[in-house]
Amino acid sequence: MKSLSSFNLRKNGSQGVPYGKTIEMKTRSSVCMTKGNRSSERAFTLSEVLISLMVTMILLSISVPLFSLLKGYDYYSELTVDQLSAVIQWEINQCRSYNVSDHSISLIDKQNRHIVMEQYGGIFRRTVDGSGHEALLQDVEAVSFTHGFPSILMEVEIHDQPYTRKIHLP
Repeated sequence: MKSLSSFNLRKNGSQGVPYGKTIEMKTRSSVCMTKGNRSSERAFTLSEVLISLMVTMILLSISVPLFSLLKGYDYYSELTVDQLSAVIQWEINQCRSYNVSDHSISLIDKQNRHIVMEQYGGIFRRTVDGSGHEALLQDVEAVSFTHGFPSILMEVEIHDQPYTRKIHLP
């Protein structure tokens, strides 16, 4: 309890407190004291939160490229080599004759078209009668074919990863 000699509450429209009367005033600590918010508990300041977010962002920006170095097996390249092998297998099954060299396969199909499948720069392409080309595989570093009697051994290198497939002869 505190004693006030003149206390004017004109904001609320009242006349005030007479001289010598005592009124009860609540202190700031008693007003702010609610359940779960004790004066012994502390919260994080804005600067602490910003610093922790900045450190987290720096660590994330460094760690994301490191995770890309740890990537394992490349399923996309495996799938594209499997598709290329299936296309070559289908072409050989549909052709009249074929010729296998170290880096290309030449075919004569049932319509007497000359089809060549070969590496051209960074792609493996298919040409028909020497005009135009269809890219069958991209980002190819090396392609080689080895002719054996029951099959053709195809070796493809993509992103420094070698893939080997057998193409069965009819």
